[in-house]
Amino acid sequence: MKQLANNSAAANHIGIAAATLQYWRTTGAQKIPFIKVGGRVLYRISDLDQWLEENTFSHTDEYSTK
Repeated sequence: MKQLANNSAAANHIGIAAATLQYWRTTGAQKIPFIKVGGRVLYRISDLDQWLEENTFSHTDEYSTK
């Protein structure tokens, strides 16, 4: 079974504030997949890890081309 995290745990996993993750989700500022179960928002840990990998750079010029 895939591990799931609520908003707070997911934000902690990627090293940001929970409010930032909520803002990104509601505005689409970052495309991190999430799951809605009733009124709950959950994230797959594997999706968070993939997002971190996709947003890892070795120098700033790489970031500007993304």
